[in-house]
Amino acid sequence: MNWRIMMDTVGHLLNAENESMVNLPSNYVQTIKNIHKEKGEEWLVKFDSLIRYCEKKWNLKVLPPYELSYNYVAPALKEDKSKVVLKLSVPNKEFNNEVKALRYFAGDGMVRIMDMEVEKGIMILECLTPGYTLATLEDDSKATKIAADIMESLWIPETSASGLPQIEEREQSLLNFQRENPAGKGPITQELLQKAINAFRMLLEDKNERYILHGDLHHYNILKTEAFWLAIDPKGLVGEREYDTIQFLLNKLPEDNIEQILSKRIEILVHKLKLDERRILAWGFAHSVLSICWSIEDGEEYSKPFYKSIFAFEKLHQQRYGGMQK
Repeated sequence: MNWRIMMDTVGHLLNAENESMVNLPSNYVQTIKNIHKEKGEEWLVKFDSLIRYCEKKWNLKVLPPYELSYNYVAPALKEDKSKVVLKLSVPNKEFNNEVKALRYFAGDGMVRIMDMEVEKGIMILECLTPGYTLATLEDDSKATKIAADIMESLWIPETSASGLPQIEEREQSLLNFQRENPAGKGPITQELLQKAINAFRMLLEDKNERYILHGDLHHYNILKTEAFWLAIDPKGLVGEREYDTIQFLLNKLPEDNIEQILSKRIEILVHKLKLDERRILAWGFAHSVLSICWSIEDGEEYSKPFYKSIFAFEKLHQQRYGGMQK
């Protein structure tokens, strides 16, 4: 083979290889590197081969992904042209917990997991159609009632064999933040941090009945099918039911009138699910502080509505039940 033909052949192979590569958004790539460090960089290097592996094993054609955050999530076509969803993650404890939670919920109010390879960070999920989120509903009361129905379907009493993280891990996150930032950091003052830790401690001392929870249930993790609304992306957490309402309460809030909206949502949830309003308010205060701490630790800009919610939960608790500290 002469030199020109050889170079043309090499060029053709390189172009073919480049065309096959998945074009990952730069912000997603940086997120993976920030969170998973060297393990994330290795995963990114092997990402194309991981996609090819999935396509071959499950006879899929992977389509362009949805908007990416912490996991790679994309629709994929099966041989019969029906769709599934491929979810890929750098293998880690959180991914394992999600698989465990999906198995426990077993499709009741939750998207079904169809297959997986946990050691490779692969999940094949059913594709929800039309798949728009609960955030698209303008009627906030109606959205809250739908979320309450999902919660009621999902929550099951704790089993000793669940292997899922306990709510005490959330308290430990606050304690770790305090140890690293004893004077507070950013908008989280020393006083706010200590009050949130006290609230966690007070609530956990009560030893209320525990359930297997979603752990991150909010408007953007509830999708519409043709007949139902179903939850996606469970974190998997063991704790009391009141705690699992907080992430929903914090999402899709305006800049103003937060107290009024929170109050109405809580009223609906308490009525439909027979929950303890006092504990929802206390958990709301504590978890709102924790959420801001997480954002600070991740180097992200914190949510202003989340921050304002800290004081909204505290004010509502003060008005109705007095101070949260014993």
